[in-house]
Amino acid sequence: MPSIQSLTRQHVRQGQMNNTEPLERQEKAQVSQLERAFDVINALINSTQPLKLSVLSEVTRLDPSGTLRLLKTLIDLGYVTRDDATKSYLPSARAMFPLSLFHPFQELRRDAADLLFAIQRDTGATSAVQVFLGGERVVLEQRAGSNRLLPYVEPIVRSPHHASASGKLLLSSLTAQEIAAVVGPGPFERFTPHTLTTFEQLQAEIRKGRERGFFTVVEEAMVGMSAIAAPLIAPNGQVIGGLVAFGTSVQLPAQLMDERGEAVKRAAEMLSRMSPALRALETLLSRNGKAAAAAGERTQNLEPEESPKAARKTATKATPKAPPKAARKRRT
Repeated sequence: MPSIQSLTRQHVRQGQMNNTEPLERQEKAQVSQLERAFDVINALINSTQPLKLSVLSEVTRLDPSGTLRLLKTLIDLGYVTRDDATKSYLPSARAMFPLSLFHPFQELRRDAADLLFAIQRDTGATSAVQVFLGGERVVLEQRAGSNRLLPYVEPIVRSPHHASASGKLLLSSLTAQEIAAVVGPGPFERFTPHTLTTFEQLQAEIRKGRERGFFTVVEEAMVGMSAIAAPLIAPNGQVIGGLVAFGTSVQLPAQLMDERGEAVKRAAEMLSRMSPALRALETLLSRNGKAAAAAGERTQNLEPEESPKAARKTATKATPKAPPKAARKRRT
């Protein structure tokens, strides 16, 4: 027969184990609620009209009463507003415009405005300024070219690195090991006869771009479309973003890519030297190869940035759609 001491020790151990289970369940529940809250905010921000409780209930995968409680919390926190007349919900100004007007990102947009106009004027192509944040390419501003083609619909660029000028530029800021972690060993997906498909070809292209100070794609993602990207360099020497020109092969013909590339490069060098915002963003946008590798894993098989098809696909996601009836399973 076990002693009283041994039974007591066993009871204590069991109690400790049982006490951890509710804590783990509580933590999981809190994470789940946080995910649902972000789902609601993202759905409202991406919608072009206020959304009813029934639609948001599908987004959160909760019953209407649970979704309503979540919405009340978001209203109290200042991220959601209720339209009493239509009994629908929309994002608050705080959710839509989280950055101060004088945040360095906003300042960089303004600093780049004249240079983007100059690129657009000299080439006829669309111009844009990007920053590299957490291993991802983020568009801060773009100026439409003469043909009104806009390659970016969402601020986060999800084009394959090997087939986009900005992707090659980002890769150029990484070590060889980090590049391999982002794009994999190859062969890479082929979009046109000009697409680079081997790791060796990509490495050679990155070396070439580093030497001349800008990166190009000539009909590598879509026939008839080309792009140029030149680095924005922080005072500590890190590549933290770039200026990009995107257009048709008439606006950016293969025989003039070096000349147009030098123009984009000059604009990027001027912005790098003259913008106080870049100095302010130096720490925030510091190179992070692991973050780039993690971001690359999520984007390797997505549409190229040079494809209008990608823009259309992204645009259709703006308003959330209810899932098929067979998939409508609410969480309890």
